[in-house]
Amino acid sequence: MKKSAILVAGCALVIGSLCSAPADAKGYFHKTELEMHMDFNRDKGFGTETDILTATVNHFSEWKYGDNFFFFDVEGKDDYKLEAAQYYGEFASRFSLDKIILGADNGSNLLGSFLKESYIKLEYNGGSPVDGYDYIDDALLYGVSFDLDLGQPNFGFTNLSFLIKDFTAIDGHDNSETNWQVTLVWGQPFSLGSLNFNFQGFFDVWEYNNEVVVLTEPQIRLQLNSFVGQDNFLSDSAIGMEFEFSNRFFDQGNSDWYVNPTVFWVTKF
Repeated sequence: MKKSAILVAGCALVIGSLCSAPADAKGYFHKTELEMHMDFNRDKGFGTETDILTATVNHFSEWKYGDNFFFFDVEGKDDYKLEAAQYYGEFASRFSLDKIILGADNGSNLLGSFLKESYIKLEYNGGSPVDGYDYIDDALLYGVSFDLDLGQPNFGFTNLSFLIKDFTAIDGHDNSETNWQVTLVWGQPFSLGSLNFNFQGFFDVWEYNNEVVVLTEPQIRLQLNSFVGQDNFLSDSAIGMEFEFSNRFFDQGNSDWYVNPTVFWVTKF
C-alpha cells in the first residue's frame, strides 16, 4: 500500500509539473522556494530535545483549470549534523469548479461574492519513520477547498479546505482509518516603514485515534530586498522565524502542547 501511495504521489507531481509547464507562456503565477531551518531545542514528544537542520523545498503553480502545490522536508540528525535522518512531503492538486463550469476565461465567484474561487482538492501526505515509529502516518486526502475574499491587500490570500483523510499506518503503533481534516492557509505581505515583511502559515485540525490533533506553523519573514533593493542576488531571499505549535501531533495519548521554534533563510528561484 505504501509503495502504491508513493507511486500515486509521484504521478501527481509529474502531472502537476506538466500542467504548470505552459504557465510561463500564459502568465500563470508560479514559484519555487528553498528554506533552510535551524531547529533549536526541538521536542518530538519522545522525552528529549534536539538541535537539527531542516531543508524544505516548496512549489506552487497555477494552470488553466486549477493549481498544484508540494513541499518536501529533509530533517537532519541531532546536533546540526549534515546527514539526513528522515523526510516528509505533501503533494496537492486543486481543480477549479469555477473555471470548469463557467469556463477558464469567464471569471470566478461560482458560489458567492465572499469566495474568490471554489475547488475539488486531492492531496497525498507521506514520509519516512523515525527508528521504526511513523509519527506522521501516510494519508490520502480529498474534498473541497475555497479561496476566501477577505479584501486582503498586497496580494494577500486565505484559503480553507474541508477534507476526508484516509490514513495508512505502516507500523504497529497506529491504525489505518478514515477520518477528517480542516486546513486553513494564509499569506499576508506588509511593510513597516522601509522594511518588507510576510506573515504566512497554515493551521491543520484533524481526527485520529478518536482524538483531535492540532498543528500550526506561522512564519514571519523579513524580505532582504528591504536592504539590497530589487536588482541584487539576495532580492528574492528572506530571513525569519517559524513557530510550530502542536497538540497530540506526536502522540495522540499526550495532550501536552509543544512549541518548536526555528530560524530560517529562504530564497525563491
